[in-house]
Amino acid sequence: MKRARERPLRLLCEAAFIAVVFTAPSFAGVELTAEVDRAVCRVGERITYTVTVSGGSTLPDLAPADYDGFEIVMGPSTSTSIQMVNGRVTQTSTLEYVFRARRTGTLTIGPARLKKGRKVYTSNVVTVQVSDRNSGQPRTPAPAPGGKVKPPRTSPNVFLVAEADKDTVYRNEMVLVTYKLYLRVNVVSYNIVNLPQATGFWVEEFSTPSRPYLKDVTVGGRSYKEAVIRKVGMFPTRTGRLTVDPLTADVTVEQRSRRRRSWDPFGSIWDDPFFSTGRRKVVTISTDPLDITVRPLPSIGRPPDFHGDVGSFNLKVSYDKREVTQHDALTIKISIGGTGYIKSVDPPELELPDGFEMFNPTVDENVTVDGYAMRGKKTFTYLVIPRVAGDFDLPEVKFSYFDPGAERYRTLRDGGLRLRVLPAKGVAAGVARNPEDVTLLGRDIRFIKGMDTPLFRATGPAYRTVWFFVLLGLAPVLFLLGVGVEKVVERRFSDPDLVRRRRAPERLKRSLNLARKRLKHKDPRAAVDIAVRGFTELAGAVVREPAAGLTSDLLEAKLKAAGADEELRREVIHLLGESDRIRFGEFVLSAGEAEAILDRLARTAAKLEKL
Repeated sequence: MKRARERPLRLLCEAAFIAVVFTAPSFAGVELTAEVDRAVCRVGERITYTVTVSGGSTLPDLAPADYDGFEIVMGPSTSTSIQMVNGRVTQTSTLEYVFRARRTGTLTIGPARLKKGRKVYTSNVVTVQVSDRNSGQPRTPAPAPGGKVKPPRTSPNVFLVAEADKDTVYRNEMVLVTYKLYLRVNVVSYNIVNLPQATGFWVEEFSTPSRPYLKDVTVGGRSYKEAVIRKVGMFPTRTGRLTVDPLTADVTVEQRSRRRRSWDPFGSIWDDPFFSTGRRKVVTISTDPLDITVRPLPSIGRPPDFHGDVGSFNLKVSYDKREVTQHDALTIKISIGGTGYIKSVDPPELELPDGFEMFNPTVDENVTVDGYAMRGKKTFTYLVIPRVAGDFDLPEVKFSYFDPGAERYRTLRDGGLRLRVLPAKGVAAGVARNPEDVTLLGRDIRFIKGMDTPLFRATGPAYRTVWFFVLLGLAPVLFLLGVGVEKVVERRFSDPDLVRRRRAPERLKRSLNLARKRLKHKDPRAAVDIAVRGFTELAGAVVREPAAGLTSDLLEAKLKAAGADEELRREVIHLLGESDRIRFGEFVLSAGEAEAILDRLARTAAKLEKL
């Protein structure tokens, strides 16, 4: 009887013991910590804020912190890992944001909170010191004299350098500034978020490959990959010490996940590179400002016809004929070519004899900005009409410029012609025909012949017919219709954004066809590169922004303003990011994967064309 009473009590105790053993991990203590990847930054730069919570086998949702003074660029992104050691289950969750600093000062990111049961857990407070963009905060290394790069103090895995081919120039002499990215990690993509202000310069963009060429270099005894991401030619327009502001870029890098502890029974499997996808992190980097000393052009030896052109030029003058009839046209072509700021070359002044009429020249400009200089040719075509007959000497044409290599002025001369002007028929040589010189002769007058039969009206007045009033009412309608058609045509052909929007789908179609041909030749990476360029041009045309400076943040904002839904915006940003990772990453891309990307680009482009 006693054992019968003890049996239910024993079963109850065993059930309580089992419940405590198996539910104890879920009530284990919760640890909540917050950190940032750096505690000092500048306005406009990005920081990564990470909150890590670890505890029992189940964790509640984590509430984000207050981040006054920052704006969210990316996030939140979450990751979860579960470990089991000696029957104890531990779960770790990570919440990650990418913030951009909006103002200077000491900014505070408040504690993150989570509630588990009746207890509220809070993380630590994080403080970030934000300085002005032009402050003296240490930046990435600047180029040393001789074109070498100074080794970075902390040897970062990725940094940006701005190099100028010279630090002292004459006014209007070109300075070539090259922006180079140095990296020791796998870079998925990069976006230039802040183009430098170059006050006091004319700036010309040089063409660079869409996929930068990587070169092995050594900086401070460490091996790096070097990539040229931007080249510009700067022509100073004033003298003194001028400063080129820093360039800021967001670089997305891949970081390998931390290795698991040696006692993890699955560590040997998941640490294999085949299963490791790595962690992406956005790093904001900037160059140092560049100081350029600009010297004035010397006043000694300056020719009277010098107009400020600096570089190395050549001159050629041609005439379409050496003998012309009075009042006929003579065409004079003057070509000025070479290296320098060709766009600023003014038309040379022609010295013509009295009695010659000259019209304003037409200008044909062909400029190439590539390699290490700005080259091209500018052709001025003059139309000259001699109003008097005779033999005339057309003087040679002169063009003066300053050669910065020789530090002296040079004057080019070409042309010069002995022109014969034949008198026009019925006009004396060297004499212009004036009304006073005309003598009326009897045979020059034709009299109106008289009529014997009187004139009479054949029909009634036109304004009394029905057709008169029909045409009268139709006139304003046709006028308004013509004005409307003119406006439509003018808008379609004069608005560059509309012209670009109309041509972008056809260009994308050609890019996709060319990409599929390259895919047949077993070149999937080049196929993706060609298709992405056409897709980026279409996206830029849709949002009315140039494709070269199209960042992911700007593209998402413009697509949202254009009425694109969230799914389309995510698909476009994801496609561009994935394509950049393929174009800049170092891994093998199969033909099937490239074909899938081309199909996704075509489907997404069809949705973009409907906006």
